[in-house]
Amino acid sequence: MSGKERVVFLDRAAFTTNDLPIPSFEHNWSEYPDTDAADIVPRLFWATTAITHACPLDANSIGQLHKLTCIVVTGPAVVDIETCTSRGIAVRHLPANGAPAVTLIGLLETLVDEVRR
Repeated sequence: MSGKERVVFLDRAAFTTNDLPIPSFEHNWSEYPDTDAADIVPRLFWATTAITHACPLDANSIGQLHKLTCIVVTGPAVVDIETCTSRGIAVRHLPANGAPAVTLIGLLETLVDEVRR
């Protein structure tokens, strides 16, 4: 994969109000304090990477997101793993330990690097 990643954080306010470190890879970053179910697909339509804390990503939504390659789950969000697996979308859950903001960006950088290979 070449070019910039398009990272979308669907519900940043539910995760942390602290500043997040800037990822080291080339990217466009969009974040929303929260996202209603009807807005999930429009907000992720051009995304290559989604970050969700509590917004669920079901098979119907995932099926409409043709550029999506990675999902990072930072909380209790339910993601249809079977659909992701069948579409080659990598899903990772943020570990509960450590500094959440730093851990999130580290996990995100690792995941994007894995997908690019």
